[in-house]
Amino acid sequence: MSAGLVIRAANASDVRELHGLFVKHSTASSTDEKVNRYRDRLDRLVDSWDHRIVVAEIDGQTLGYAAAQDYGPPSGEDRSVARMHDLWVAPEARGRGAGRALFNDVRNWAQDERRIGVLQWQSSQVAADFYERLGLADASGDGTNFELAVHLPQTEG
Repeated sequence: MSAGLVIRAANASDVRELHGLFVKHSTASSTDEKVNRYRDRLDRLVDSWDHRIVVAEIDGQTLGYAAAQDYGPPSGEDRSVARMHDLWVAPEARGRGAGRALFNDVRNWAQDERRIGVLQWQSSQVAADFYERLGLADASGDGTNFELAVHLPQTEG
């Protein structure tokens, strides 16, 4: 992990900065409806009790973010299911430990701070190698859907 890397809860000003990064690293413009809807969604969720949205930064520069949601327990279960909706690191910042640190933060949130039994997400093919380096494997069985799940041990508390 890079020296000086900080993972912290996102706030409204981070959402504006992330919006700029999305525009910079995509074919979308700052007026693209899809990008703006996503910005508005993140803005609503940064303070939501059932979401964990964190940013990675070095020296105040945002490198990426992760967003996860606690869906609550299925009927008849004591422990929740959470889904990681996003884990993204700017291309120029990749390979410096930010992605791993963001993933670990969400995993720790799910395992230690919430009563979550399973953390799920679906990866793009581009990110499959990253998740394999974390020791995770495609749970779909066919190697094409990149469905991932981590079954978390129950903690005292």
